[in-house]
Parts: sequence; structure tokens; C-alpha cells
Amino acid sequence: MCLERSHPVALDVTVDASERARAHLDCTCDKDGRERLVPNEKNPCGQHFAFESLATPLHSNRIHALNIDFQLPGDLPPFEETTALSLESCRFFDLSFPQLTSLGWKCEGSTNANNLFSNSPFTPNVRSLTFSGSWDGLFTQVKNLTSFTFKNYENTLCAETFRLFLLNNLSLESLSLDIFQFRNNPKGPPVDLLNLRSFTVILSPVDLSTVIRVPAFQHLSSLETSYEGVGFFGAMRLLATGDGITLSIISSLCYVAEVWQNLVGYAQAAIRHARLCGYSGCQGGRRAEGVGFPLLADAHTLEVGCNYLMHWYNDFLDDLKQLGPQLKTIRFEVWEDMEPFGKAGYEDEMYGHDLLDGIEELVRYRFENGCPFSAVERMVICESERSNRQQDHVWRCFYDDRKLGQYLGPV
Repeated sequence: MCLERSHPVALDVTVDASERARAHLDCTCDKDGRERLVPNEKNPCGQHFAFESLATPLHSNRIHALNIDFQLPGDLPPFEETTALSLESCRFFDLSFPQLTSLGWKCEGSTNANNLFSNSPFTPNVRSLTFSGSWDGLFTQVKNLTSFTFKNYENTLCAETFRLFLLNNLSLESLSLDIFQFRNNPKGPPVDLLNLRSFTVILSPVDLSTVIRVPAFQHLSSLETSYEGVGFFGAMRLLATGDGITLSIISSLCYVAEVWQNLVGYAQAAIRHARLCGYSGCQGGRRAEGVGFPLLADAHTLEVGCNYLMHWYNDFLDDLKQLGPQLKTIRFEVWEDMEPFGKAGYEDEMYGHDLLDGIEELVRYRFENGCPFSAVERMVICESERSNRQQDHVWRCFYDDRKLGQYLGPV
């Protein structure tokens, strides 16, 4: 009744098959020669064919968005997979969807979901596709997308298959990829995506730039880092923006600079403003390289969070001494307990003093070597007004006590 009364309003349909995909004890379905479940017309099974009321052109023709969760339970043995994928027989998937513009498809734990549709769901109107699963074979059927999100549950993806997919979708404006690595080499040159405005990469394969190029990356000018995860096994997020283009990278702490170079090095992006926040440690015995100082070579303004600085501040501050004279403004985050006076000998306070000593040494070094800062300021990051006032008090006491203003050059 609801479907009939809502006609002809466009429909957004979600098929949650994550639990209904397995055969239940009270199932009344028959089985075909491949052991797939087939609806019993005389005694329909409510477990597997509950949404068959949509299986008429009157309703399927007005579906604009379709999201399918085909995830199998984790305890399902592989040999039961064919029996469990009952939805392959549903009449709903035998229909075409002429008005479909957005398709979401999650089939974690199964490759049989590739055969879910009798007809290709990739009608000429589909513009947005989100897919999570193992799906090499169907890529070349998709054309003219403007948005694509892909998470590959297999460890590898055929590089040439992905390159051909890109050639069929040169109109992409938004692209999000979670791919571990490619197998084989592409058979042609990288594809230039001239319309791309948003690119998100998670755990990028090091050879991604052999398949895809984004010329607009040359306009990236601002960078912000943050920490993703827990402890030493987390990742670093790099968010770069500029002139309407956005690049987001989530990668291992130790390889984030390498991933950046792979994706952006050919475009020679000049980062003018960088804001470095989050933990910067090591993983698997390899020293973290932070964001990589070649990336900061063109920075005019640099903001450094306290968590980022404190974990490898000696190396970091030494590297900052070598950056060129174009770096004019630098901001540091301080904590309210980093009093620069009345050293009481407590370990945490002494560590705070060491950081402040390092900042003073950096400012003085650059002044003495002809590359003075024009402004050394506090980085405002705290949302609490009380903490913000306390941190401002600590910074002003430190700045005045060390007389940092005498080391500044012209703007």
C-alpha cells in the first residue's frame, strides 16, 4: 500500500542482506541445479524474498538510489557460500533500473555477488558508484561516472583493468580508493583525470601514479596532517587543498612521505601553508619520516602542533633550520603546563622547557644565518576558552622572557 500510494515519487532502496543471506531452518524455498534458492510460489519464504513487492516495473523504474549489503556472516564455511547466496534468484534482480543514478554495493566475503543481477545494473544514468568487494571483472562495464568509491577486499587489483575503467570514466569528479597493491603492469600510459576535484587514497599502492594522473594537483597549496588510529600502528592523514582541488591520503606513518611523492611528485605542487598536527612516531622499527621536508620546501607559513613536535623535536627543529628564506611565519602550539619560568625540576615540566629551549634556538639560529622569521606566534588549536587563555599566558611569558622579538626580520 505504501509503494502504491507513493507513486511516482523517486525511491531510495536499501537491501540489507547481511543476515538474510544464509538459509534458515524455516526456509520454504526450493533449490535449482546449482543449489541456489528458488522461491516457492505456493508457499513463499518470508526470510529470503521479503522485498519482492518491489519486483515490478511500476516500482523498479522509479528507483534512483540502490544500496545493497551482501556481506556474509564471518563463521560461514566456504563450501556453504553458494547455498547461502539466496538473493541471486530474487525476481527483483532480474529487472532493469532505468532511473538508477546511485548504486552502492557491499559484498564482503563473497565473489558470487558478481552474478547478482541478470541484467547489468550500470544503466547510462548511473553517475555515482560505491563498491566494497572483489570485483575485477565488472569494471569495464561502468561508464560516465562522476563519483566512484572503491574498497578492494582482495590484496591486489589488476592495474590494466583499473586503467581501462578510468578511460571509460574521464568525467570523474570524486574518487576514493582503498587498494593495497596492483598486480601486473598497465599496458598504456597513465590516465589524466582533468575533471577530478576530490581524491581520497587509503593505503595507496606505490605504483598508483603509473595508472592515474591528476594535473590539478599542481594547484595544491595548503596541507594539514592528523593522526589516525591508536599507538604505533596508526596512520597519518594528509589533507591538501588548493584552487578547488582536494587530496586526502591515509597511509602508514613510516611511508606517508613516499606515498605523497608517488601521487603528487609529478605535479610539483608548491605547499605554501602547512599545519602539522598529530602523533609522528615510528612503526615496525622504521623511523617515521613525518610529512617529508622536500614537501615543505616552498612553505611560507608553518604551524606545528605540540603532539607532532614533541615526539621527534630535535630532528624536526634541526631540519627547520635548513629550510629557505621563504619560510617567514611559524606558529607553535604550547600547553598550559609548559611554564617557561620557575623551573621546579619535575620531569614533565623539564620536558616542556626543553621544547621551548629548542624553539628559541631555532629562531636565533635562523636570524644569525640570514633567514630570520618575520613572525613567531602561538598556534591556536584548543576549543576550551579557559585552556586557550592559559596557553596564551604561557606563550606570552615565554616570548617576552626569551626576547624572541629581537631575532625577527622584516615582513
